[in-house]
Amino acid sequence: MKVWHVVHGFAPELTGGTERTVEALARAMAADGHAVTVVCGSIEPASSTRVDEFDVDGLRVLRLHREDLFYESWYKTWSPLVGATFDELLAREAPDVVHVHHWIRLTSDLARRAREAGAVVAVTGHDFFSTFASPVRRFGDDTPTLPETDDFLGATERANAFADHRDDFADEFAAAHLRYAPCASHAAGLQSTASAELGPIRTSAPPLLQVPARLPEPPKRGKRLVTWGSLYPEKGLDLVLDAMFSVGGGWTLDVFGAAHDPAYRDRLEARAKDMPVVLHGAFSPEDLATIEADYAVLPSMCHESYGLTLDEAQCLGLPVIAADLPSYREHAAPDSTAFFAPCDPGDLAMLLLDEARLEQLTRPEPPAICTPIDAARALLS
Repeated sequence: MKVWHVVHGFAPELTGGTERTVEALARAMAADGHAVTVVCGSIEPASSTRVDEFDVDGLRVLRLHREDLFYESWYKTWSPLVGATFDELLAREAPDVVHVHHWIRLTSDLARRAREAGAVVAVTGHDFFSTFASPVRRFGDDTPTLPETDDFLGATERANAFADHRDDFADEFAAAHLRYAPCASHAAGLQSTASAELGPIRTSAPPLLQVPARLPEPPKRGKRLVTWGSLYPEKGLDLVLDAMFSVGGGWTLDVFGAAHDPAYRDRLEARAKDMPVVLHGAFSPEDLATIEADYAVLPSMCHESYGLTLDEAQCLGLPVIAADLPSYREHAAPDSTAFFAPCDPGDLAMLLLDEARLEQLTRPEPPAICTPIDAARALLS
């Protein structure tokens, strides 16, 4: 079959969690004999809407560039120019299946255009952009509220734009033949915060592009924490630093990941300078093999759509200290995971002081990982 995966960005320009999931699926489908193309957006602006075709280690990629301003803003998601270009590509290539993973930097009517062109259409809600107009939904935010916008938009215009955005994406989900979410709690979150019925949402756990090898077990468990992933305020690193300061020493922390916001990066570096914290910066999956730690700490302050870091920690054999999020509960090993109240550095500090509780945590066995080929075949079955 001729399969398209449509996503807001792709390697080597962008390599976040959704991009890595798409790459894993695309490569597995290509290895299984399908003609696979990734259609993606870009953070690089252009003087006119254009499509660049290139190869990423054997994978065909079509990258669409937008010419308008502020196109990463939620209220500029819809683009008639990108829509027209997308229609031209659909007519020229006639894909059998179009799987839409994200709309930012592209346009908000991708699924509807693909269905009208005759393709079988799937959408996956990887985050809460469709209902909150933001990829991030902080824990405790149970009702969508008007997100921040630029000052040139008046209050009425902002409210109308937000209502239109939510209705637009309800229509987009409803237009798909198949709808997916990475886990059951995320599917329920999408349904409960949408402006209209989205239709049945199936769950499909994201595959790991690379399964990390098991770390050697330390002879004696100590007080070394490690965390990894993209760094931004909602990921909760400040919360861990607050908890470590509260307990008065004894714990160390290694952080693998880049903070792309310069102001936030500077703030983290200033805080970590006088603490037993090492900020390693950007990392590759291979770097996980170099970890020397006793516990993985997952402090996210937002609803995770799945939590691949939890699967990676369990593959590595690290006991986990995690925020008590619904998505983590779905696939955490109970005997190897200690939960603390989300967004509560005091509760994390109390857990760090509870040596008896932490010593009871067993080393997790590698979980039943969803492999790329299994996920790919399940999606196409």
